[in-house]
Order: sequence, then C-alpha cells, then structure tokens
Amino acid sequence: MRCLGYVAGISCLLISSVAHTEDAIHDNPSLKISPPAGFCELDKAIRPDAALSDGMSGYAKVSGFSLVALYPDCHELKESRTSGAFIRTKIAFAKFVKRVDGPPSRYISETCDALRRGLSDEQRARISKYVTEFSKGNNSLQGALPLGVLDEDRGAVCYSGQLIKGKVANASEITLVYLTAATIVGDQPISISQWTNYIDATSIATALTNLKTIYSDFRNMNGKTD
Repeated sequence: MRCLGYVAGISCLLISSVAHTEDAIHDNPSLKISPPAGFCELDKAIRPDAALSDGMSGYAKVSGFSLVALYPDCHELKESRTSGAFIRTKIAFAKFVKRVDGPPSRYISETCDALRRGLSDEQRARISKYVTEFSKGNNSLQGALPLGVLDEDRGAVCYSGQLIKGKVANASEITLVYLTAATIVGDQPISISQWTNYIDATSIATALTNLKTIYSDFRNMNGKTD
C-alpha cells in the first residue's frame, strides 16, 4: 500500500523534533495555513531564523515530506533569538511527496490501520538509519516510545504519537510529546505535527486536545476530506 511510505515518513519526522530547525514558508498556494494562537512565523531576514528554516526543510525531505510551514511558540522563539535556547514547542505542516490516486478517505483509513499494526522491519530499518545519521551531530535522539493511534475520525484524520527523549546542544536531556494528525486535502496527504514538552501524565491528553483544535481550524480553512 502506498500509505506505508506515508506512515514511515510520519515516524521519521520525529528526528527533526530535536533539531534547531523551524520554517514558516508557504510553498503550496492551494493550502490555507495560518499560525495557531500562541505560535509565530519566522523572519528569514534574521540569520538564526534562516538557519532553522533550512535545517527543518532538509529533515522533512529525507522523511519523504515537503515542509509547507512551521511555527514555533512565540515566547520560546523570542528567547531563542537572544540566547540560542532550544525551542521545544512547535507546529509543522508538511505534505507527502506522493499524491493519492484512489479515494482519499480510504487512504487515510488505511494509514490509520497501518499505524495501529506498527512498522515493518524495513520501515524500522529506515528510521534507524535516519536516527544514526542525525545523532552524528550535536543533537542526539536517545529513544522513542510509540503511543500508537490516539484517536480517529474515520477517513478524515488519524491522530498518533510518540514520547521522545533526546539531548540537544546547549541543553540538558529533554522529553517531548510528538503527535501527528494525518489527513488529506484533495489528493494531497498532509501531516500536521506538534511537539510539546512532557511534564506529567496529563501532557499527552493536553497535547492531543490542542492538536485537535489546530486540525479543526485547518479543516475549516481547507475543506473536509471527501
């Protein structure tokens, strides 16, 4: 199934969550996207912002996605510009490189079913390769705990997640909640990814509620999945 590449790509995107990379470029005029409340666009005229933008675009590409937009938390962005602090809270919109040639609703349903079954050995090997390459730099991904499928609006959107732990430059160990809303606009598969800080057992439920709000706004701007 073609959706399996999409599933593996969603998982691979977790690598970029421990990179100093953000983007706010809108490269697909057919998609309507705006920063969620509390999140800000980057200014590519500012050198650190431009560096973050380039990095995230690269990580999305190796995962089989093309970055459409990424918005960091406004307060964390302000702090990062002055101190270089790592930005933990961010939202990314990315499109899968392949389009769908069948019913869009079936594609999303199959994606959710595949996420429930888990990754194949081939997909796990692909992700392991990306993790190894990424960990050669100043940042490292130490582990990931799959949360599986957290909720689903059958044929429209599938919510899945992972808890990830890593080390970043100029920061101690971090634990993040990485959630994804897999959806589709027309024949274009879309991933809406959210990274938030893990504080306690309520962090996952809170993050899922926030992501559902972001997806709802995105759906209202771009139309429902047919």
